[in-house]
Amino acid sequence: ENSTACPANATICNGTSCVLKEENINETLSIVLSTVLTVMLALVMFSMGCNVDLRKFWGHIKRPWGIFVGFLCQFGIMPLTGFLLALVFDVLPVQAVVVLIMGCCPGGTTSNIIAYWVDGDMDLSISMTTCSTLLAMGMMPLCLFVYAKVWTDSNAIVLPYDSIGISLVALIVPVSFGMYVTHRWPSKAKIIIKVG
Repeated sequence: ENSTACPANATICNGTSCVLKEENINETLSIVLSTVLTVMLALVMFSMGCNVDLRKFWGHIKRPWGIFVGFLCQFGIMPLTGFLLALVFDVLPVQAVVVLIMGCCPGGTTSNIIAYWVDGDMDLSISMTTCSTLLAMGMMPLCLFVYAKVWTDSNAIVLPYDSIGISLVALIVPVSFGMYVTHRWPSKAKIIIKVG
């Protein structure tokens, strides 16, 4: 047996020196962290769904004034603010486009968590998040088309529709299940709300 022989997983081997593949611990940690965070977020959203009153939720959908105000802020004021800040501070084009994208992105579940913590109107918060995430599919490209012309070709920007869809499913499924639990077993829902 030759003790100078390279291991089987070596990428380059000339008999005396070997180059081994780096073990990508970051990729493994990223997958674990992503999985843990997804499960925790789903549990939190399930708990929030247990806190939603179906009649109030449908009331916000039927009379969408709060949702309309949220829509104007999300897709009117925020992208305009990002655009003006990027112009005023004269940032690099790539930075300006990032600021615009951040200004156009829907808030996601973070706004629901904050509304839950401060004992806000969960029905309105969840209905606004759902509507803004759905509307982001069309409004993000429109806002970027309008505002990003100054710095880049709008067609060069690729929107993460898959991420938007995943966040929509991650919002709707646990919240709907939580609403069902509240409707079916109200006493158990109160326990879940306290734990969640």
